[in-house]
Amino acid sequence: MYISEILKKLRIQNNLTQKQLGERLGIGQTTVACYENGLREPHIESLIAYADLFDCTVDYLVGRSDDFGTPAPSARAPAPVMTQEEIALVKQYRELDRASRAKLEGYLDGLKQK
Repeated sequence: MYISEILKKLRIQNNLTQKQLGERLGIGQTTVACYENGLREPHIESLIAYADLFDCTVDYLVGRSDDFGTPAPSARAPAPVMTQEEIALVKQYRELDRASRAKLEGYLDGLKQK
């Protein structure tokens, strides 16, 4: 199986659009489409991002292994890539004064307890 087919299969299995996947990986939807259509091959940094996101090995992504594999814990990204929606929320939070931030944090704590 080709890289393009594997990448597309993983995206579809995870119910992601090309745009959603691009946001999570920090790349454009057009780039995702090019990878999936075999017009471009991802650089190693992109392959690592895919592997971290889908919790598989790079060998699986490039077709060197039929085993989905489990990457070593040290190879995983320390934190997931933020979506555009999450980035927008952080920007809004930073615009709040200290009192408003405290209110919002209290509201969030209340939501988590439900």
